[in-house]
Amino acid sequence: MPHFPILPLAAAALISLGAAPLLAQSAVPAPDAAAAQSASIAPVAMLTEGGPALGAASPLLWELFTPDARGNPDERVAHGAADAPLAVPPGDYILLATLDMARAAQPVTLRAGPNTVPPFVLNAGLVELTPELQVAGTALNGGAVYLTTATRQMMSYLGPVRAYVPAGEITATVTFDAIRLQERLQVVAGETVTRKIGTAAGIAEVRLSTGNMAIPAAVKPRIDIFTAPDAAGGGAPRSVVFDMLAERSFILPPGDYVAQGLVQGASVKVPFSLRGGEAVQVALDLPVGLLSIAAPGANSLAVMAATDDAAEPWRLIFHQFDLTALDYIVPAGDYLIEAHFESGKVEKTAQVAAGATVAVEVP
Repeated sequence: MPHFPILPLAAAALISLGAAPLLAQSAVPAPDAAAAQSASIAPVAMLTEGGPALGAASPLLWELFTPDARGNPDERVAHGAADAPLAVPPGDYILLATLDMARAAQPVTLRAGPNTVPPFVLNAGLVELTPELQVAGTALNGGAVYLTTATRQMMSYLGPVRAYVPAGEITATVTFDAIRLQERLQVVAGETVTRKIGTAAGIAEVRLSTGNMAIPAAVKPRIDIFTAPDAAGGGAPRSVVFDMLAERSFILPPGDYVAQGLVQGASVKVPFSLRGGEAVQVALDLPVGLLSIAAPGANSLAVMAATDDAAEPWRLIFHQFDLTALDYIVPAGDYLIEAHFESGKVEKTAQVAAGATVAVEVP
């Protein structure tokens, strides 16, 4: 008796409609054939020879790359965590293990099915660092931490750090604003180095105020902290730290300083001293007004402030080409506005009071 295969109803319907060629093109390879085209690997890494394998709780990352013509990593084709097997087509690859700053790589040839490679020995240790300053009864540990290896590889962190690094000398640099601390650590493979890095410091809570004159949103105030002249060896003050804000707490080493507030054409300087562990308030008060200048058709505008020098009665504080209008914050006082036109220069004077807006039209 002839034997006929029994087709599913949907396939039989397709054949009856003349769709048999489409059905053949859509055929899926048998599971055994698909498996034969895939290679898998579940590598193992450890910090030191003979040490425990790094498990899923570690930040270990495995990556498989195709090699370029020189045998260097080219395109990444697979990646996974410590306990995640990698599956790729059979072939030649570079297998890279990365554990924070520690790395190891080796070329591998993968064949169809499961593969094994010798364990990766990362020759690395663990560093646990806590940046900490005690200021005004408060512990601050949000400093930036930079770890640098002997080969100049560097990674940055914020606050307490727990990172794996290559064995050998590691340079740890901690910064809190103007505070900069540095310590050299000797790391042994498989071991943990724990350090707390800190020093005496103070906080200068600086606030810049313009009185009744609100600072426009487009205008960015600036606060600078300089060393006091004596601390700079009698020479020019040295810039310590700055920020584009009207209010800011600066962490500083003990010492003598000058705080400067700047808003466009207005500035003020206030000296202050700081001891370790204390917080001081520094007020930068700027009694300012606003010059609102309109000069249609002008090629340039300049603003000069009155001085007490008879030889130079006006001091230039602003100049810009291709400008026909200007809103400029200045200290209370007398000013000379110069507008340059094709026909020549036009000057006007203005007196600005604190908190007031003075409109000047030129010509």
